[in-house]
Amino acid sequence: METTKQIEDEIPSMKKGQLNIYKPSDIKRWGVQRFLEETSVKEPFLLEFPEFTDEENKRMDEVLKEVDR
Repeated sequence: METTKQIEDEIPSMKKGQLNIYKPSDIKRWGVQRFLEETSVKEPFLLEFPEFTDEENKRMDEVLKEVDR
């Protein structure tokens, strides 16, 4: 028995700096696997912030190490 039926219409892409709200009914309609493949991040997250100085980046690394313990 098929519980969901995938619809091949376009999934709106996520926009930088904007909240993206997808309705559960839309995700079901598109198919969960397809939705996750199209909306998940594919490149690694940059852990250095260009607007921080070298000293601030070092301090951030120290704070993150403390949190990981």
